[in-house]
Amino acid sequence: LQDMGIKERISVGHTSYYGSPANRVQNIKVGATRFNGELIAPDEIFSFNKTLGPVDASTGYRMELVIKPEGTIPEYGGGLCQVSTTVYRSAMYAALPITERNQHSYAVTYYSQILGHGMDATIYIGGADLKFKNNTGKYLLMQAYVDKDYELYITLYGTADGRKMWLEGPYISNRHGAGPTVYEETTELKKGETKQTEKAHGGFDVLWYRYLVNADGTEKKESIETHYKAMPAKVKVGIGE
Repeated sequence: LQDMGIKERISVGHTSYYGSPANRVQNIKVGATRFNGELIAPDEIFSFNKTLGPVDASTGYRMELVIKPEGTIPEYGGGLCQVSTTVYRSAMYAALPITERNQHSYAVTYYSQILGHGMDATIYIGGADLKFKNNTGKYLLMQAYVDKDYELYITLYGTADGRKMWLEGPYISNRHGAGPTVYEETTELKKGETKQTEKAHGGFDVLWYRYLVNADGTEKKESIETHYKAMPAKVKVGIGE
């Protein structure tokens, strides 16, 4: 590994997800194992989805909530964005070029327990991906571990070349409320019964800056912009017999 350039730790991504339900914790643990020991070749574009592989019951995942256009619904692998967010932060701290990053449609508190909002990276198999380029000229080794069930670390090892990185933020603006609760009639519930299917989420914008100083001394300033939509609470109202 040392001959390949795996000589020292160059970054650590860290997130916490206290309060997660058991299925979400399980999915994060399973997902993290897919990245432990992953080697990234020089000039390779790392793809989170390609490395992750299939997400279903056969690969150890459980049903948990996933944000989709039709709402927040249970699917296999719900919570895997905790892993992608942690990988994203590790790549950011390593001062690597991020070639694809997608935000969540609304703000999720699990991703803001460390650093605050605006540093999340959502993924979905067959859709949104997280990608970054290994431009260090040497191999990178990724390792992942979970501590106390609610702390995830993604570490990158390689050869430090003198580049530096620091973050500034978050700057939050344009806050707006979720709006009135949406009630939907359904025959799935008996008359008079109600069931909340979506919590209310306020909307706002987040701005971070990433400052990069390359080994040759050249500097770069990047803007990381995130727009979280407002989401009204949704309640099903029974009209069945």
